[in-house]
Amino acid sequence: MAVKGLILASLVSAICFDSCINADKANTETTTNNTLTNSKIKDMKSYISMFEIPARDILRAINFYQAILDIKIEKMDVEGMQMGILPYEGQMATGIIIQAEGSNPSADGVTIYLNAGENLQVILDRVEKNGGQIIVLKTAHADESGYFAIFLDSEGNKIGLNSPK
Repeated sequence: MAVKGLILASLVSAICFDSCINADKANTETTTNNTLTNSKIKDMKSYISMFEIPARDILRAINFYQAILDIKIEKMDVEGMQMGILPYEGQMATGIIIQAEGSNPSADGVTIYLNAGENLQVILDRVEKNGGQIIVLKTAHADESGYFAIFLDSEGNKIGLNSPK
């Protein structure tokens, strides 16, 4: 299991590194200090660098997210695990769907909110048609900064959507 974990960590690190390199190219801010300071943390564009969505059935999960997000997800098999890699070019965070020992879908943990573009209703309308379940309908944020919704995906993970309209 340690070798599998090392392989996964290496693969994910490579994907994150590539994603960060692409994000840095888009960032015009130059830094002369190579050390990370608290002021640098405050300047981050995103507090999330990557996320994993656990799956019991990798193909079902890939198909679900491809259908609701209208994207192409690359499937990759690595010794003892299967992954679906969400498109990461130009993204601040890398997303992976993973089916592996120890990766168990749950509605009880942290909720990831996906950027749903201008209007999350477009994606939310696809959730139940593709095997998910809506938990919270489109709802305005308390501070009127936009909208959110929450659903269970095809694997039983609680996932949120966020949009300005």
